Amino acid sequence: MARAALLLGAENTAAECIVRAAQQLDVGVHVATHRELYVRCRPQMRRELSGVVFTDFRSAEQAVDQLAEYCTREGIGAVAVSGGRFSPLAAALAVRIGAPGHSAGRAPAARNKWHMAQAMQRHGVPSAPTVALVSPEAAQQRLEAAGLDYPVVVKPVENTGSVGVSVVRGPAELQPAVRRALNRCTDTTYGLAYGAVALVQGYLEGPEYSVVSVLHQGNCTHLALTRKYMTDGREREETGHTVPADLDEWTTARTAAAVADGVVALGLRDGIAQTDLKLTADGPVLIEIGAGPPDGAVLEAIKHATGIDLARAYVQTVLGEAPQPQPRRSGAAALRYINTAAHGTFRGLTGLSLNPHLAAVRSYVEPGDVVGGAEVKHTRVGHAIVVAANPVEADRRAAAVMVSVACDVEA
Repeated sequence: MARAALLLGAENTAAECIVRAAQQLDVGVHVATHRELYVRCRPQMRRELSGVVFTDFRSAEQAVDQLAEYCTREGIGAVAVSGGRFSPLAAALAVRIGAPGHSAGRAPAARNKWHMAQAMQRHGVPSAPTVALVSPEAAQQRLEAAGLDYPVVVKPVENTGSVGVSVVRGPAELQPAVRRALNRCTDTTYGLAYGAVALVQGYLEGPEYSVVSVLHQGNCTHLALTRKYMTDGREREETGHTVPADLDEWTTARTAAAVADGVVALGLRDGIAQTDLKLTADGPVLIEIGAGPPDGAVLEAIKHATGIDLARAYVQTVLGEAPQPQPRRSGAAALRYINTAAHGTFRGLTGLSLNPHLAAVRSYVEPGDVVGGAEVKHTRVGHAIVVAANPVEADRRAAAVMVSVACDVEA
């Protein structure tokens, strides 16, 4: 393999998709990760890698020095990420080795949501009003000064996913929510130190969507628009996606334009981006943009619906090649995550009987593994994907499949 790329992080299903796509493109993938995470990778993925470098990511400067030396030694000319947590590091490393990448100067805004909110405001991108807090005591006063009213969303400034995120509906809930967000200032997977800042954002009413885009030399191509589903309540959990989103042509065009403006505001140039937004009464309003691939299950669902291999397009962009993903089918797919609130020993999933519309099922944990804990409300243990001719039918089929699924956990 003459071409090679370095993948930052190997802990998730997106990494598996990237490695598989790279192999099909005859691109060797080296991975930078922690030893204990590498050991837990699926054996097939480890066999497909061209190399591994164990890296301490807690010091970005030292990590860039080490990884740049490794890339030079191994002839690596591209940098990819398995998730948005590594986007600033990837941008800095790409500059060091002369590889395609996002703007290094603006890269922190792709992870730091306060910088992101400010960048979007400066560029006139429709986004949620945001207040930054370093202590819970001044929270109510800051909200009033900003003209924010309840409900509001409280979140850590940098943590990924839904970690530490709360929907607050009154003053009594505000300070505890801010404290929870401020306590989530460390990435538990790689030990990255995040800013000890909590954000309070105006709550956006309306259905939620995600747009996945690929970027080549600043040119942005939106490849998938999905309907995103979440739980209700104070702490929200992502429950799935349906692709394509069932929106009319005019609304889809407005959404695409807003996302394109957000991508420009963050200086994203070469790679992949996932934008979360809500469709409000005033139109699409952006929540945040992640400068990295979505979950591997989302990539898989998009492929089932459209035939587009987004992981392949991503590998091409970080290599500096113009991706040419063409939809090969016009169906729909519904992804649903399998979650459990139980704590104990996982015994298996039941109720997933053979179904002609079930395109994929995966369990993330093995029988005998311990799931849950005192700090965990829900544990994601797997996913199921169903296919259909249109999104409405896909949602109906997904609901029929999920009603029978049970997670067997022994306390």
